[in-house]
This record gives sequence, C-alpha cells and structure tokens, in this order.
Amino acid sequence: MENNYYLKDGLLYKISGGTTYRVSIDDVASDNNKSGLLIDDSYFFYVGMEHVATSAKKLKSIASNYLNILFPADIVSAYGVFQNSSKTVIYVINNSLLDIISNNSDVFSGFKKISTPFLELCIKYNEFIFFDGIKKYKLENNFVSITNENDVEYITSQDLFDTMDSVKYSMMLPGIIKKSALQLPIVAPAVLLFIVYITFIIGSISDISAYKKVNAYYEDALLKVYDNLGVSSSKDPYGSLLQQAKAVTGGSNSQRIISIFNDLNDASVEGVSFEGINIRDNDIRVTGTASNFAQVEEIKRIMENKLQNSVNIDDTKKNKDGITFTMKYQKDNK
Repeated sequence: MENNYYLKDGLLYKISGGTTYRVSIDDVASDNNKSGLLIDDSYFFYVGMEHVATSAKKLKSIASNYLNILFPADIVSAYGVFQNSSKTVIYVINNSLLDIISNNSDVFSGFKKISTPFLELCIKYNEFIFFDGIKKYKLENNFVSITNENDVEYITSQDLFDTMDSVKYSMMLPGIIKKSALQLPIVAPAVLLFIVYITFIIGSISDISAYKKVNAYYEDALLKVYDNLGVSSSKDPYGSLLQQAKAVTGGSNSQRIISIFNDLNDASVEGVSFEGINIRDNDIRVTGTASNFAQVEEIKRIMENKLQNSVNIDDTKKNKDGITFTMKYQKDNK
C-alpha cells in the first residue's frame, strides 16, 4: 500500500481515507511505502498562461519571458510550469518552501511524486473555483486567474482528499532529485555528441513555430500592461514599473502587490491609463487619465464589481488631453 502525505504550515500530515493526521519528519523518512506528497497551495502563486505545445525546456523559457512581462524580476525567485491537456499554469514558489526543502532535501527526494491540491484538481476538472485559504483561483476555458468573486461555490484541498487515491502529477522543485530517477547508461563520447547535436537541431527547428506563435501574444500583453499601469510613454517603461513596485513592495507583501496590479489590469478600459499607485495599509489610491467622464464611471463600476467594495472618484479635472482623476478604495492586506 502506498502512503501519501501533505505539507502545510511547515508541518507534515499523512492522508488516509480523506482524513489528515500529524506525523513527524522521522516517520516520513522511515516510511518505505511513501509515494506522493501534496504541498499546500499557500506556498505558491499561480499564473495562467496561453497554452503552447512545445518541449518542457522551451516551455520553461517561454514562461520565464511571460513572467518578465508581468512582474519585476526580483519578485519571482523560483517557478515551474504545469501542463495538462490544454491547460498551462505557472507556479511561482514561495521562498519559505525553498527553505523547508533546503533543510529537508532527503525527505523530499524520497517521494515518487510531488504536487499540490490545486494542480491535482486541474487534472481532474475543466472548470472550478479553488480557495487555498487566502486566494481564490478560477479555472475557466483552460485559463487560470485570480478571482475576488464572493458568494460563489468553491472547492478546497479537503475536497481532493475525500476522493483522492493517488497523486497524479509530479512537479519540479529546486533542490529535489528524485531517487527513482533512472541512471543513463554510459555512451561512447563520439556517439553521445552526435545524439546531442541531432537532438538539439531537431528540437530547435520544431520549436521555431511555437516561438513565432507566442511572440505577438507577448508583445500585445506587454503593451497592455504598460498602458494600463501608465508607464507606456516612459523612455524605460519596464524601469518605471520596477520603481513603482519597489516603492511599495517588501518580500512579505509581494503577492498583495501582484493582486493589486491584477485588479487594475483586469479593469482596463480603452482610453484609460493608470499613472500612479499609492498604498498605505488597506487604503489604495490610484491616479489616472481618461478620454471622457463616461470612462471614469465605467472604471469605477468595474472595480466595484471586482472588489465587491465601494470605490470613490475624487479630484476629477478636465484638460485639453482629457480627464485626470484619483480613484480611492480599500483592499485588505492579506
């Protein structure tokens, strides 16, 4: 019989018949029948990406470019890419999990498969809303996004435990080498070099079309993010975005900043751009410009629906270039 375990808040639990109960690291290390480890989703931040059929190596490179478009580089330290059917999800790894792995690499390496409840549910279902205790993720039309919808049905890790018989997916995590990994036989150097060369050439040719397909997608996404956050007119829009992020972020609340950027990006209206963001505790203050007053009201409506909270528009002024405004609202520091 294979045994599955669950890591949450730095503690290990054994999963048995839908029930979890505490075990020690020594218990897990000495278990010769351990098979799968599920890591709580709070150790990750998930980013949806357009599905691209390519090799695992090229896919991670594409994901890296995509993350560089969305976030300043110092926010993302380690990540991986999940792909199943037509779903592609980037999982950004929390530094606290990296510390746990570093201190217990032998225990982690003993598992045949390591995954998360959310990724296992992505294999099982095509559409659902998942709550990890802090954030809600929506899988819809093979794309994953954060949702702030209230009064909606969602599933949790426990729903997976109740029906799970085994861990299906095996994710890649830094510092973990699967003990079950096969050892490659020694090949004569000349033969090995030939195989590597041919594989590289074939792989490169087959993936050119994949890069061409997503290149336009990345460019459009980059311009949209820059426009929405008011830095597109800068000589160095990425640098301007980085300075905005550094001005308001620390290591402990980077996920909150990402969530705020996501809110504003999702609320984009053609003709409206956001030029500045000020965050003080739970109070968010955003300055922006619009072509007309109707667009300002539209932004207010979209944000109120998304946040399920009141949004105030102040300091509205009309000038030759359009309308300047200040949008104020509250977002819990979670």
